[in-house]
Amino acid sequence: MISKPEPTLLEQIEAAGCLVDTDSMNPEIAKNLPIKAHDMTSNHLLVDEQLHNPENKELVEKTIKELKGKSWLEVHTVLSVRFAKRVLPYIQGRVLVQASPRNAYNRDAIEAHVRAYDKVFQEEGIPRERFMVKVPSTSAGVQAAAVLNAEGIRTLGTSLFSLPQAIACSQAGMHSISPYFNECPAHVDPSIWPDVEDVATQHPMAARMRHIRDTYDRLAKETGKTQPLIKAASCVTARECMAMLELGADSNTILADQMEDLCSTSKLPKYKKGAEHQVRFKNQLNNTEIYWEAWNKVEPAASKDRLKELATKDPLSKVMQKDWKIASTDINYLEDGVLDKYNKEDEITAIRLKDALELFYNGEENSRKEIERLQAIYNA
Repeated sequence: MISKPEPTLLEQIEAAGCLVDTDSMNPEIAKNLPIKAHDMTSNHLLVDEQLHNPENKELVEKTIKELKGKSWLEVHTVLSVRFAKRVLPYIQGRVLVQASPRNAYNRDAIEAHVRAYDKVFQEEGIPRERFMVKVPSTSAGVQAAAVLNAEGIRTLGTSLFSLPQAIACSQAGMHSISPYFNECPAHVDPSIWPDVEDVATQHPMAARMRHIRDTYDRLAKETGKTQPLIKAASCVTARECMAMLELGADSNTILADQMEDLCSTSKLPKYKKGAEHQVRFKNQLNNTEIYWEAWNKVEPAASKDRLKELATKDPLSKVMQKDWKIASTDINYLEDGVLDKYNKEDEITAIRLKDALELFYNGEENSRKEIERLQAIYNA
């Protein structure tokens, strides 16, 4: 009898009920997965990566020449869609692009950019059910999303770190949200990455993930309205990716490095303090030995008991825990400035939102400079 190989961790995520999304615009990654990913997400760093990829030289040159006389942002928008289009044959669902971070607090500009994306997708033969546009979880972003979703253009709330942001995205009728499990700098700085054994109970962001899941479940029951899909993002390690199932994510947006880890084995590294980040941050390997062990899904009943305490606390909150209370769903977060007020009052959200927008802005700036350089060459 031929024995079947053990399913990879990636296959186990799917089998356990959490959809896999690829966080890369490289079509080869999606093409070579052991499963067919559901969605493909992107951001301005990933677009910039493809813009500078020598393999895309012909497509970039062709696009710039076609759009002679257009602004760099118009070129960037078209290229983002065309890069995403190459991945579409290898996924089941939608490709995602992101509104400009420089307009994160400008509602009109967000609406205009998302409509521009919509127009380009239509011109490229991609219907609305196969794409989605990411908008920042700011007052301007959620207000724009409410209008756009009413028009049939689906959106996702990104740069999201708190329950008020998640409630606002629900009120705006968004298709999905992407809560960031780790702050952006944690991907390059292991000193600020939470190195914990039991991610679902010990990671400081775990409580907020459960608050969002529990609140969406309650709102769905009370209102009868479909809530945004929770697309977990910003996991640093395979162990964190696996924990998203227990924390209630509907899907898992997985970066290329983590995708490689999840596809390479059927087991997780046995926890050893300091070892896992040395594998992830490869420049610090130092011959660290990793032992592998089976990953076992925690059954719902046991998980509910394990995570019970998360509902009553928020380790990231600066409010004394005895005075802390979960965010209210009775507040209208879509009113002018309301969500921005809550984003500023929560120190963690304020810092991480600023970091995320700056990170994406820098990626977009790199692309702007390159597009304008190429425009001067090709359109001279």
